[in-house]
Amino acid sequence: MIRISAALCLAASLVACSPNGGTPAPAGAATPDTGQYMTGLSMQELMAHVVDHAADGIWLAQGWLIDFEGTHELFPTTDEGRMYASNAAVTLAEVSNLLLLPGRPVDDDPRWIDATHHLYEAAMEAHEMAEVRDKEAFFKAGSAIYEACTECHSHYVIGND
Repeated sequence: MIRISAALCLAASLVACSPNGGTPAPAGAATPDTGQYMTGLSMQELMAHVVDHAADGIWLAQGWLIDFEGTHELFPTTDEGRMYASNAAVTLAEVSNLLLLPGRPVDDDPRWIDATHHLYEAAMEAHEMAEVRDKEAFFKAGSAIYEACTECHSHYVIGND
């Protein structure tokens, strides 16, 4: 009984001394110590080497190719192909969070956050649809990913003018 009481007192004092008074921080909330992040890649490098690569893993696994021999589906036909597309989608969803790390948002414009959230949601939809093998919904999710990218690029790359 004494050990239990001592453990409870220790736990209570640790909670009381925590930075947010014992209230757990919401999942994904920024911490006061932002120096822990290593964000050495420029935005162009992050986009070219990470974001584009993950998006291509989705886009290259969907749609149709029409040539002189007819129409050919690009959707995965094997478990390995579906897993590759699903993994690319999950990677893209998580990569969208890298765009929100301290120092990465270009400005305080809420459009940046909206675009990254749109990208996350579309990528997770692509993951789910790849898992359940719904070609049409997987294709629509790929379109939503493209829209999220275009939404951001139209403001931050091309500009409002």
